[in-house]
Amino acid sequence: MQTREELSGEENSSLHMERGIQIQTRNSMMTTKSDGSLQVPVPCAVLAVIIIVTLVITIIALSVGQYNCPGKYVRQNTSPSVTSMPLDLPASSCPDSWIGYQGKCYIFSSTTGSWSTSQTACSSHDSTLAQIDSKKDLIFLKRYASNVEHWIGLRNERGQAWRWTNGKEFNGWFNLTGSGNCAYLKSTEVSSVNCQKELHWICSKPTKH
Repeated sequence: MQTREELSGEENSSLHMERGIQIQTRNSMMTTKSDGSLQVPVPCAVLAVIIIVTLVITIIALSVGQYNCPGKYVRQNTSPSVTSMPLDLPASSCPDSWIGYQGKCYIFSSTTGSWSTSQTACSSHDSTLAQIDSKKDLIFLKRYASNVEHWIGLRNERGQAWRWTNGKEFNGWFNLTGSGNCAYLKSTEVSSVNCQKELHWICSKPTKH
């Protein structure tokens, strides 16, 4: 029969063997640097690599999608300078080089002439010197005229009221300054000077439907 001391020794030996197996198993799942410090367990490292690769593939796929289908990724243009005054007419509604806005086509001359010469030039294009019918038209024309003086279709004969080229009387709905008989426009004002002065001009005509 084995004594109590012998049985106790065998139990201790079994415990040592089990601990040794556990340590070996744990070590097999860990990698060790040369200086003895432990690294991340291998399964965790593999998982991290898989996640990184997946993210890279996703980014590439989105980039390719944006290139091939740009319409799905275009942001709405919210620039005030564009949205506050849209050119709401198809390009075909106005001739080449003319600008469409609010049912009219406009062109700004690159040369200068007197008021009468300017009106004749507009007539040769089936148009007249620009008539301004609304505040929107006025703001639009001032913006395009910039700081350059342009004749518009507003004139007063001696002793008569101011009239547009279509014969309609001007009712004074915007401020008209100056002491001449023919009106011009630039970015800051609408004024009047001698009709023989050489200025640029603006022609206008209705859009084609």
